[in-house]
Amino acid sequence: MKYEFTNPKRQTSMNLDGVSFEQGPIRPPSEAASLLIRSTRNCPWNRCAFCHCYRGSAFELRPVEEIKKDIDTVRNCTDELREISWQLGEGGRISRLVVSHLWRNELLYGTSVRTIAAWLYYGGESVFLQDANSIIMKTADIAAVLRYIRERLPTVTRITSYGRSKTAAKKSVEEYRVLREAGLSRIHIGLESGGDR
Repeated sequence: MKYEFTNPKRQTSMNLDGVSFEQGPIRPPSEAASLLIRSTRNCPWNRCAFCHCYRGSAFELRPVEEIKKDIDTVRNCTDELREISWQLGEGGRISRLVVSHLWRNELLYGTSVRTIAAWLYYGGESVFLQDANSIIMKTADIAAVLRYIRERLPTVTRITSYGRSKTAAKKSVEEYRVLREAGLSRIHIGLESGGDR
């Protein structure tokens, strides 16, 4: 559906029908306010006793260009949500009023739009790369995604990911330096087993 929104600077016609980007099933509790960007699908290990999230699903690396399209979707939707904010008298801020408007009209605004709005409401500062072991990607590919996030979503100050300990151990200090400079802030590493061996 198309809607007309105006702010003091310009008039824009927006279309939020079909706005969608891919998100995986889980994230760490500390990433509740983070935007979820799926860089891999499922888990390459998928044998942890405590996790059944990806059972029966094959692991896949997502192409960098596909991930960038999701980031572009988020950016474009962000711009359109700020226009809605202007129309609602909130001056471009994604306020409680804007979020309430989107949730009351969930038939007009799909899950992806409401997810982006919630992320912006909580500051739009953190991103979590999904799924279970995103650092398994080639370092150059992860770095390209990280840089693109920072370029297209300039409010982001923190980017985190899950990583398996064996995968993490295979990357060099120099590779971690590249990832840090590209924008990776933290890697959540879980223990696959409680056994000493």
